[in-house]
Amino acid sequence: MGKSSRGRWPALYAGAGARQADAWRLPGMLTCASSFLAESPPDGMYQKHCPGCFENKQGLAQCPHCGYDESLPRSPLLLPHGTVLSDTYRIGRVLGRPGGFGVTYLAWDMHLQQRVAVKEYLPRDLVAREPATLAVTVHVPEQAANFNFGLDQFLAETRMIAKFDHPNIVRVRNFFRAHGTAYMVMDYYEGRSLGDYLGQLEGTVNAEAAASLLLPVLDGLQFVHDRGVLHRDVKPHNIYMTGAGRMILLDFGAARQAAGERVESMSVVLSEGYAPLEQYQKNSPQGPWTDIYGVGATLYRMLKGVPPPVALDRLGADPLEGDLDLPEGLAAVLRKSLGLRPPERYATALEFRQALTEVLGLSDAVATATRSYAVPQDKETKAVAWGTPTDTVPTVRRAGAAAVMALPAPAPAAPAWGPAWLIAGAIVLGALIISLPLWLRG
Repeated sequence: MGKSSRGRWPALYAGAGARQADAWRLPGMLTCASSFLAESPPDGMYQKHCPGCFENKQGLAQCPHCGYDESLPRSPLLLPHGTVLSDTYRIGRVLGRPGGFGVTYLAWDMHLQQRVAVKEYLPRDLVAREPATLAVTVHVPEQAANFNFGLDQFLAETRMIAKFDHPNIVRVRNFFRAHGTAYMVMDYYEGRSLGDYLGQLEGTVNAEAAASLLLPVLDGLQFVHDRGVLHRDVKPHNIYMTGAGRMILLDFGAARQAAGERVESMSVVLSEGYAPLEQYQKNSPQGPWTDIYGVGATLYRMLKGVPPPVALDRLGADPLEGDLDLPEGLAAVLRKSLGLRPPERYATALEFRQALTEVLGLSDAVATATRSYAVPQDKETKAVAWGTPTDTVPTVRRAGAAAVMALPAPAPAAPAWGPAWLIAGAIVLGALIISLPLWLRG
């Protein structure tokens, strides 16, 4: 296990997809540019199958199917296109945005003949990659302990998550070690992250619609909390809206077993606005209340259009104690979910869920049915990748309303390159003309 083979072209030639995702900022260096990369091969000498969608592109640089351009710069820290891991998974483009401790690739399962997502443990502040062997090595020997601690955690968490079977939790298929690091193979979902959706939305999301999208996330969190696991990085970009109509909680890369474990030797990358106070304090215990803060912060972002203030900035005069310009009951629920100290928050995800459904008057039937949102049938659903939008707008049902209501559509954005493709962090949408009920707009 763990065998791999190289693609036709070495890591340093560049060539993968989304510019922001593939051109990383390396420690002490400028963003990867031509000085780090060799020249690209001529047209006709690229991968036969597109690293962006795995359709046959006949060796062209730019895929005629999805627009992915293999000739764009790719960081030498990333696995090159065409690398085969464990004799099974052929590596393609980067999915979403690389995190501080890992990167997720689109890959092709050569046995099952289908796309999967492969996450590589890659703490980029600690490591480099050997171009000839693709081995991941630490910059200095003193960092080996930190790297190995994180690697052990990555494997332990992957084993734990692989046991989960819940419609709102990412499904793990396999994991293995190779190149001096470890890999997790997950189901590949088509759709876009909640973060990408909100990033292009003009205005805010109505409370009922926002709650209906977050209730399934709370279901998933209650499921993992009951099994002693925390997520620790709940935020819009880690919540995925699939084209099939499911909300899925992604990226348990920061997960830890809840029973007394402490992270002492590795720094933690925090998401400002979504990280609670205890994550800034070394000796503060973390628990389900930590993830509840992340969901509350995500709800705040949907209702207010901006993330909440950074937890450390709330230690003095807390802005959340002022007028939130929301109905009193909803404001009280939001403040409790964002309690500065753990005892001030909801004790469980289920308790938070019940408070939301009650204050918004969502019926039990509607609240239970929000594991997924309905997708309108009069719009064509396009096959897209993680972090990529469809032209289909997800919908939710409001309690007491017979009609299916649509979420607000994000403003159209001009494509940065290629036909209707997504650069990580930017959404490309064709012109949509959708009539939306006024109650959905914030």
